[in-house]
Amino acid sequence: MHLFTTKKMLIFIGLAIIGLLLYLAFQFYGTEKSKVPLWEGYDVIQYEIEGTKFSLVVADTASRWQKGLMYVRKPVQGFDGMIFTSKHATPQVFWNMNTFEDLDVYWIRDGKVLGKSLLPSIESKGMKTVSSPGPADTVIEIIR
Repeated sequence: MHLFTTKKMLIFIGLAIIGLLLYLAFQFYGTEKSKVPLWEGYDVIQYEIEGTKFSLVVADTASRWQKGLMYVRKPVQGFDGMIFTSKHATPQVFWNMNTFEDLDVYWIRDGKVLGKSLLPSIESKGMKTVSSPGPADTVIEIIR
């Protein structure tokens, strides 16, 4: 009986140590990650839409396209939204996964606005998608 209890105790202690190490690793990772600005390494450009100038973070890689403005919360500093450009105009569809602010989405082709859509935050309306009214070579998300 004593041997069975000792084995249980050793297993419990081993699991507790593993749990503590995992906790400390995640705490360290979260602390280090939070020191890096959300948009570090991104270019920011100025762009005018219908007479209003905006500072836009450039989504210039596939992973940046996918991330978009996920996890952004107001107030933001240094930018108003994000710009997505492609070489060819194609139908575009954007969604609000992990998007915590409402966005105005401008659909643009050859520098002309084709249309504008409201993409609500996931918190206010659940998962939503918006589609361009025609092929677009540029999409701009503006934080409302």
